[in-house]
Amino acid sequence: MFQWKQEAIVQVQLSEDVVLDSRRALWLPRQKTLVLSDLFFGLGAARRRRPDPLPATPHLEIWERVFSLLDDYAPDQVALLGDLKPSQGAVEGEEAEELRTIFRKLKGGGRKVVQVVGHPERSTGPALDGTGIVPVEQHRVGSFTLMHRRRIFVYPRHDPTNGFWINGGVHPLFAIPRPGPQSEPDWLRLPAFLYTGFALVMPPFVSYAQGFEVIQPERLPRQAKAWSLLADRLSPLGLAALPPTPEHLRTLTRPLRKGKEPAKPEE
Repeated sequence: MFQWKQEAIVQVQLSEDVVLDSRRALWLPRQKTLVLSDLFFGLGAARRRRPDPLPATPHLEIWERVFSLLDDYAPDQVALLGDLKPSQGAVEGEEAEELRTIFRKLKGGGRKVVQVVGHPERSTGPALDGTGIVPVEQHRVGSFTLMHRRRIFVYPRHDPTNGFWINGGVHPLFAIPRPGPQSEPDWLRLPAFLYTGFALVMPPFVSYAQGFEVIQPERLPRQAKAWSLLADRLSPLGLAALPPTPEHLRTLTRPLRKGKEPAKPEE
C-alpha cells in the first residue's frame, strides 16, 4: 500500500548548486539565479476584458510570492521560462504597458532578466521595445541549460556532464492515492518538481497553468525523483511504490470557453 506523507518542507537541496523552493521556484546559489516557469503575470489586462475574469486576489498573490523570493534570495539574475502573455511581442495598449511594467519591476536593483521560450520568433515584437529583453531558445547558467519545450522527456546528452537540462515547458502532475471522506478510495492530482537524472522539470509558477497529462511513474528512469506541491509545501514521492494511475485520471481536459463548441473527432 502506497503511503503518502505530506512533510512540511519548504526547500529541497537537490545538490550544492540547486535548491527547489515550495513557492514554485528554483534557486541556483552559485550563479545567484532565480528560475521561474510560466509566470503569466501579463494575463491581467486581457482577462479583465473577458466575461470570466480572474479575481484580483490570485494576481496579487503572484506578486507577493515574486517579491518574497527576490527578498529572500537577492538574485543577480532572474530567468523566466516561457512567455508572460500569449503572443507577448504583439500585444498592444494596456497589455503592452503591463508587460513592460513587469519587466521593469523584475529588473529593479540592477538585476539581469533573461527569458527562455520554445519559439523566440513568436515571442519577440514591438511590445518588447525598450525592455532590453531578447527571448532566446536556450540559456546556459553555470553547468545547466535552461529550456522551455513541451512534451520533451528524452533529452540530448548534456555538456558538461556534471550539469543537466532545466525545462519549464512540461509541468509534471502525479496522481496520489489517499482515503476519501468516508475512507473510500480517492486520488489527488498534484503538481511537482521532477528530476529524471537528465533534466529537472519544473511546475508552473501560477497554479492555473498546470499540466494536462499525469506522469506515469513506471515510465520514468530508476534514478528519477519527484516532490509534490500542496499548500506551499514540498513532499517527496516514493515513485517506485506509487501505484499505476487509473485510466480516467491520466489526462485533464481544458474547460470550454464561453461560446465555443467541443471539437469534433477526426474521421
